[in-house]
Amino acid sequence: MGSLGYFWPYQVAAGAWQMQQDRQLLEGMRRDPRLVLRFYGWDQLTLSLGRHQVWPALGISAGIPTVQRPTGGRAVLHQAAIDQAELTYSLGIPWVYLRETLPNLKRACVYDYCCRFLVQGLAELGITVDAANRDECRIQDRLYADKTSCFAARTRADLSWRGQKLIGSAQLWQPWGILQQGSILLQPNRDLWDRYLPGSTVVGIHDICPQSPPLPGLIEHFLRVAGQCFSVDWQVQDSFLGI
Repeated sequence: MGSLGYFWPYQVAAGAWQMQQDRQLLEGMRRDPRLVLRFYGWDQLTLSLGRHQVWPALGISAGIPTVQRPTGGRAVLHQAAIDQAELTYSLGIPWVYLRETLPNLKRACVYDYCCRFLVQGLAELGITVDAANRDECRIQDRLYADKTSCFAARTRADLSWRGQKLIGSAQLWQPWGILQQGSILLQPNRDLWDRYLPGSTVVGIHDICPQSPPLPGLIEHFLRVAGQCFSVDWQVQDSFLGI
């Protein structure tokens, strides 16, 4: 038996509601320091911005809803859930858990640890992500700072396949825990990415492995793998806010 963690059922809603849910997820770990994992979808095509991005300053008129994430990073295009082109996840990990688990709490090590369930989950689907090279990551980190799109360059937090970005992730650290938000691409519409976030290089799970399960099966798959990687037994928990 592992330790107890909370899983929030998949929900589709507007971007502002989803971001508020993630803020509540992070805040909830102050009262109950357990791992929390949720997957969700977007009710319409939406751009999410990193917490330090200001859209007018980016020089692009989106023409679609935009929302600010609590985590850092760059802009991400989220297709409507009906397209089943993307799966968004949020992972909350309390510091008390990380201190008991990780000998090194440097940011790069924490990112590697938090992404383990994604790397292993992809591997079980037959997808081997590009290896992270320290020198390359330093170069990419410098390039990333000048990009508008999260998917225009790769950092230590991101996973790519043959040079194309497959999963982008970003974190927010608080004294009691970490929130990691990420976008898992399934079958992205490249025309939409080119229109709203030009320069992005994207690929999806279903592009690489057409035989991989549809969205509900992928949620079950990554939930199971996350339980193994973090030694957690998941208990379903309703989210804190009603739609």
